[in-house]
Amino acid sequence: MTAGPGRERYTILALVLAAQTFANVGPLGFPAIAALVRDDLGLTLTQAGSFLSAYYVGPMLMSLPAGAMADRWGVKRTLVLGQVVIAGGLVAVALSGSYAVLIVLMMVSGVGYGMLNPTSTKAIIGWFPPSQRATVVGLKQVGFPFGAMLGAALLPVLGLALGWRWAVVASAALIAVGALASAALYRDAPAPPGAAAPPARGAAWQVLADRDLWLVAVATLIFAAVQTVWMAYLALYLQGVVGLSLLAASRYLALAQAGGMAGRVVFGVLSDRVFGGSRRLPLAIAGCGTAVCSVAIAFTGGASSAAWLVVLCAVFGFVGIGWNGVQHTLMAELAGPGAAGASVGFGLALSSIGVTVAPPVFGALVEWAGGYRGPWIGLAVTMAAGLGLLARVRERRRFA
Repeated sequence: MTAGPGRERYTILALVLAAQTFANVGPLGFPAIAALVRDDLGLTLTQAGSFLSAYYVGPMLMSLPAGAMADRWGVKRTLVLGQVVIAGGLVAVALSGSYAVLIVLMMVSGVGYGMLNPTSTKAIIGWFPPSQRATVVGLKQVGFPFGAMLGAALLPVLGLALGWRWAVVASAALIAVGALASAALYRDAPAPPGAAAPPARGAAWQVLADRDLWLVAVATLIFAAVQTVWMAYLALYLQGVVGLSLLAASRYLALAQAGGMAGRVVFGVLSDRVFGGSRRLPLAIAGCGTAVCSVAIAFTGGASSAAWLVVLCAVFGFVGIGWNGVQHTLMAELAGPGAAGASVGFGLALSSIGVTVAPPVFGALVEWAGGYRGPWIGLAVTMAAGLGLLARVRERRRFA
């Protein structure tokens, strides 16, 4: 991999950022209209909190194969196909008439995200030098919270005006625009003289034997699980416990996503410029901050002020969502350039297990305990376990 020409590399970054943003508007905006879907289909709280879990079954199954495909055959086809699958899946979701069908179709849509995410990370790493990678991968990953913020802000408005189904179709149309733009404009970074050939068939699967990749992947399984529980239940918690309206609660969810946008850039800059290329230290800061926020929300109730909710949601977004780009960079650097796509895909596959399992488990615990306080505190304890795994990683720099 090498850094491409200056002007063109930023065009590619903008293209990939747009694709990442559009792809997340519908799926990650879904929790903001969960109450509408719940009323329409007659769902329980646990079912209403399971939409993101179902969606991330797709990345869990597809991320590693998609990363390996991108390593061997290039980025463009997988990038475009991933967006097409997400959009088509969401249109089908909008047509579903039962919870079971909706959940299956969310899984299908998630397969597309399993193609898009590791492939887009490989694209960005290929176009930028090592000294900028955590920053630009973090910037690319801004598309995740930016799309979620747009979804949290726009889908409730569209859902209340037109119904949740048309809101989901509108989000699918945005993804289709991104797919067309990727097909028309994307190209791989030029290879340097004497660059190695694509890895031999099966070589990328050697990432499965790397101890440090396993430690990072399992640690971020926990990070991602905690992050997704917040995203799935924040709006429901603010409505059911704090007493806010659907629109007011969705604004706080959008605020958390805005904090995540800032965090993904700032943590990348800290990693590249302040911490001398260290990837573990920003991740440790993010994990500690997320644990503190999880304890704080456990004691947040109907008497909480708007100012407190603003601070809590913004800080959680910054630390609880902002870590992702640094994690992608660490996984890619641990594996080396020949298996960067596969290593990022491996990390996404494992983290998707946490994303899939955690929200329904959290919802079941809330129903069993008769309230949110214990489960929120349990998230903080779980995050401490993730930090312990991260501390054992032997960080090393493999890119020249």
